[in-house]
Amino acid sequence: MLTTVGWFVLVFCCVLPVHGTANPTESYSHDAYLDDLEKVKLYWKYDDTTITFEVHAQTLGYVGFGISPNGGMTNADIVIGWVKDGQVFFKDRFATQNGEPSIDSSQDYELIEGMETETHTILKFTRKLETCDDRDITISEGTLRLIYSYHQDDPESETGLSYHGNQRGTRSIHLLGYTPELPQMPTGDDLLTYEFLNPNITVPHDQDTTYWCMAFKMPTLDSKHHMIKYEPVIQPGHEALVHHILIYQCPHQIGDEYDGTGHECYQPNMPVNMSLCSTAIISWAIGGGAFYLPEEAGFSLGDMENGDPDFIVMETHYDNPDFVDTFVDSSGIRIYYTPILRDNDAGILEVGNDVGLGHVIPPFASNFITTGFCTEACLSEVFGESSGITIFASLLHAHLGGISIHTRHFRNGVERDAIASDDSYDFNFQEMRYLRQPVNVVPGDSIVLECAYNTESRTTMTYGGLSTQEEMCLNFLYYYPRFPVSKCQSSLIYNVALGEILGVTDISYDQFPPVILAPPEYAGISVYDAFDSLEWNEEERVTLQDSYKQMSFVHCEGNNQLYNADEIVDFNPPDTSVLPPTESTCPIGAATALYCSQMGLVVSMVYSSLFILFL
Repeated sequence: MLTTVGWFVLVFCCVLPVHGTANPTESYSHDAYLDDLEKVKLYWKYDDTTITFEVHAQTLGYVGFGISPNGGMTNADIVIGWVKDGQVFFKDRFATQNGEPSIDSSQDYELIEGMETETHTILKFTRKLETCDDRDITISEGTLRLIYSYHQDDPESETGLSYHGNQRGTRSIHLLGYTPELPQMPTGDDLLTYEFLNPNITVPHDQDTTYWCMAFKMPTLDSKHHMIKYEPVIQPGHEALVHHILIYQCPHQIGDEYDGTGHECYQPNMPVNMSLCSTAIISWAIGGGAFYLPEEAGFSLGDMENGDPDFIVMETHYDNPDFVDTFVDSSGIRIYYTPILRDNDAGILEVGNDVGLGHVIPPFASNFITTGFCTEACLSEVFGESSGITIFASLLHAHLGGISIHTRHFRNGVERDAIASDDSYDFNFQEMRYLRQPVNVVPGDSIVLECAYNTESRTTMTYGGLSTQEEMCLNFLYYYPRFPVSKCQSSLIYNVALGEILGVTDISYDQFPPVILAPPEYAGISVYDAFDSLEWNEEERVTLQDSYKQMSFVHCEGNNQLYNADEIVDFNPPDTSVLPPTESTCPIGAATALYCSQMGLVVSMVYSSLFILFL
């Protein structure tokens, strides 16, 4: 293993093998292509403190790899390496702009090995998850935006690198993703499959992004079965076209005439019955594979009397940035199910903000937080005297404005470990994620979902809704055993927010949208006109943000019945103002340490000067 000394270039001397595309140098727990053309592949593994990367790039020139706060160059944590004349050159760098990244004064990436084949450059290196370097990005749970670049030529020196042109890109990845030990699958006639496939959809070529929704009737079964696995079925050659697929359960029978029909999602011509199918039960994103339910549970199919889905809607996100006019797609999802029932039915609990116009987000905000409550009253009513549920997976969901999501867990008013969080949420990278440790939620517990949004580029209000230009704040929690509850949510009460900001004292909810009754100067104005009329300074944004934590609509629903629901409740939610402490392995940052040492030297010199002056 090589080390660095001062500013010298890392050099790995060896007799390099010359052959075609190579397998990884060892076994890795994770791998993914970073580009659509599959020219750059990343392998990685990690433990509690360290992560090891191996990058294979189809070039004999330099290769760049990094972690970015937003998918761009600025403030990205980068390494660049190449192999030339039998030597490996490798440097830890930091980008302050869209240009050649500077060499980092703290070389925290350690080269293990580098080589060239006939077609590829391979770099293998490691770093700590937390380097304590202010110019490195901490590798933590949640989504990280990886960037890559490559050039066909080796640089002449460690500076003055040739521009890589369009041989670059970004991909969101869950680097510290957890995959449990896979359960044993049934065999033979005890394992059945069913496919939901797009029927040769002509993908529009006049827009780069298309969301296509297909309605499907579930397979007819003569007895209850358990779905225990699902996986993507991607048409060959369309690996870059199909960006993600979501399957939503419909809350009711939407009509046999919709079976096999398709519409562009979130458009005016999409049937209302299809748009009401909003409980996600399956999620797949580009680069992902199969999802297995744990051996303790299966998702129930065929038992319609107890709420099993009769219809589903499959949403396919097509990404066509080059406006190709020849794409006809038949991709979809394959489910695996069995008549051999597991011990528990799996369920999905949707927590967060009730989807609708009670979800209000102002413009010009860099980090506006909405709060949704799944209350003690709801969970106690549903769970009764039982021991509660075990949550084993989570799908976090917001739309284009979402930047982070946190699912907080309280028991008797005391905060416990978070259920699921993502500090760098990416709408285009949604996936069902296993929890590293399953979470038990018992009667009397409460769950708080906080979503942060960036609306700095927006000049008008953003309201909750199904369109991607509207917003959501949801977490679809996969759990067992199943209870007759599907939604445990809350929504903003307009009286609180507008009362604080405009002095509104009375609102009528007898019509839609609700109308202000008092004071007289606002009488007859809808609440949305009132929100839209505000210029939204920082004080008003903070007031609206705090309003989510006060009196609220509470929505607790399942099996077509309501529990303590849709009433205005002045409840006493857990105190979410104090965030749980975050552990750090860095007693003092490197930059702070340097500053303190410099200041100590200055103070010492000042005292020495004063001492000499008074002699």
